Amino acid sequence: MAPAAPAAPITATTATTEAAPSASGGCYFTATLIAALLTALIGLCGVGLQSLEGGPVRTPEAYRERVAVTRAAGENALHGLAPRPASADATPRRVPDTSCVDDLGFDADGVTRDRPAYEWRVDYADRAAYHSALDGLRGIWTGRGLTVRTLEAPPPGTPGAGLRGIATTDENGVALSVGPDSFTGEPRVTSDGGCMRHQPTTELTE
Repeated sequence: MAPAAPAAPITATTATTEAAPSASGGCYFTATLIAALLTALIGLCGVGLQSLEGGPVRTPEAYRERVAVTRAAGENALHGLAPRPASADATPRRVPDTSCVDDLGFDADGVTRDRPAYEWRVDYADRAAYHSALDGLRGIWTGRGLTVRTLEAPPPGTPGAGLRGIATTDENGVALSVGPDSFTGEPRVTSDGGCMRHQPTTELTE
């Protein structure tokens, strides 16, 4: 009987795996690119919104009408205070504004921007009378269907400490408020008609 053939030697094989390319580098580059694009887009949107503040260009007549509506709204708020203040400004003061400007040169020639905003100083003999007048005006505004916000009283040691206020926006979009001035602490009635882009108009007595 012939001898059996020797078994084939068993050899160990080592599997070699080719390392897959790392995805972290590509993801980082993509994320960086997206972040840069979003930053640029946000910046452009901010510039656009700032340039468009004031809305479409209105006629001189439309601006005059806005001035009249804004002043009338403030006067109505002043006359709605009861009890009446011991003293009040007969003529409102025009509130200066530095935000309603065309810093970027967006507006064409013959276009300007203005914000009709006014304030009347009022003086009450005591806080009780002042707060009573606020409550009465709140009732008037609420009766007109307006949403009234409470302005918290400044803390002790600051101008107007302890004097709360109220604010609303009327049917014509005029922002109204009654509350202490942030610098002097004296109560004020304010009306703000908002920033408006318009064609030049003759000088207004404001």
